[in-house]
Amino acid sequence: MIAAPENSPTRILAEYVSALSYRDIPEEVLSHVKLCLIDTLGCALFGSTLPWGKIITEFTKELGKGKGGLIWGNGAEVPSTSAPLANGTLVHSFEMDDLHRVGVIHPGAEAVPAADALVRHAGGVDGKRFLAAVVAGYEVGCRVAMTGGASQLRRGFHPTATSGTFAAGAAAAKMLRLNPLQTLHALGIAGTQAAGLMAAQHSSMVKRMHPGRSAQAGVYGALLAAKGFTGIEDILEAPYGGFCSTFCDKPILSHLTERLGERFETLNVGFKPYPCCGSNHTSIDALKKILQKHPEVSAENVEKIQIHATRATKLHVGWPYEPKSMTTAQMNLLYCVAILLHDRDFFVDQVTEESIRRPDVLKTTKKIAVIEDPEFEAMGDEGRHGVILEVFLKDRRSYREKVLHAKGSDKNPMTRDEVVKKFRLLASHVLAPTKLEELEDTLLSLEKIKDASKIGNLLIP
Repeated sequence: MIAAPENSPTRILAEYVSALSYRDIPEEVLSHVKLCLIDTLGCALFGSTLPWGKIITEFTKELGKGKGGLIWGNGAEVPSTSAPLANGTLVHSFEMDDLHRVGVIHPGAEAVPAADALVRHAGGVDGKRFLAAVVAGYEVGCRVAMTGGASQLRRGFHPTATSGTFAAGAAAAKMLRLNPLQTLHALGIAGTQAAGLMAAQHSSMVKRMHPGRSAQAGVYGALLAAKGFTGIEDILEAPYGGFCSTFCDKPILSHLTERLGERFETLNVGFKPYPCCGSNHTSIDALKKILQKHPEVSAENVEKIQIHATRATKLHVGWPYEPKSMTTAQMNLLYCVAILLHDRDFFVDQVTEESIRRPDVLKTTKKIAVIEDPEFEAMGDEGRHGVILEVFLKDRRSYREKVLHAKGSDKNPMTRDEVVKKFRLLASHVLAPTKLEELEDTLLSLEKIKDASKIGNLLIP
């Protein structure tokens, strides 16, 4: 019996997750979540080639002997409680994983590793069941994140790390087929482990690990709840010490349950064409437009660049650039704009140990200023990533572009072909062409797969 009242948002979400089945999910949602899976796993495979990806893989292998989970891009078999730490970290390893714009959360980095970690543990999981678990994770994680939006960022928390525990908890609970009471406690156990500080963006590897810990927290929550361990029954709405009251400025609790089962937030998850913080993407789009329209613009003839943006964007990414690490570069707006101006491109080759320290790029970052703009502030969530980018040339000409929604976002989506192309570019760093093709075909027709453990097997080089 659930002690929480019937109108408890936590209870409503738990009951929703427990009852959700594949047939309840509209076709357009299923099609979109398959693209989310493709994008997430492509990011993870590329992440496995990076220094921090290799460290977390080796660390995870050392945590203890056991079976149930596979480390993607490596194939090492580890306990189900360990695999999400590695895989969630790999997904978020290069700032290219999917993004829910309003919630400011990367749900794939928690939901997918949590679901996959329990495929072998649960046994008999087909593609339909796997898809339902992932959708449950996306829906709960995104809705929790939406309650506070960018306020978590302003407070210094990493929303993907904090809200992401609920994405993982829901996906894991669904994978284990927990009943409503068990699911309630799974969320209550997962959510109390929420953590992640945005100071990590300035110099460290640890930001990459935040989703890994969140995915792991969700798996812990589901496995413990299955054994009768209890969590906070009103974890989302508790007025003192609840998740929303603690992490958000003025939480909008209605986001948790409004049109639940009718409006799928999974459809509002977008994809990132550039390997950097999502708050930088609108400025990259704006400068790309200027460079396309005015090819004479170059780093040499630019006097200054001004970027008008929200306060959250300025705090999050608009700080003076110093080449401390690749994380620093990917999170910094000034670097991303400067390297684009020099290279006229922005993908994985623009973020290397060498490129982040280029003297010419460093010089250009000093010409860029981020200015808080009340116009975008007044727009609320719709203006969160809005920018006006102005380029002033030495000959006194100037050009400006306004971009409200980034390429790849829910408001300006990438095409299916664009998402698949990105996946192929990233995954090809690890997988041979034949296996890459098989993985792509498997994910795009996942409902036909009888054994979802095939996914992990295809992620082994």
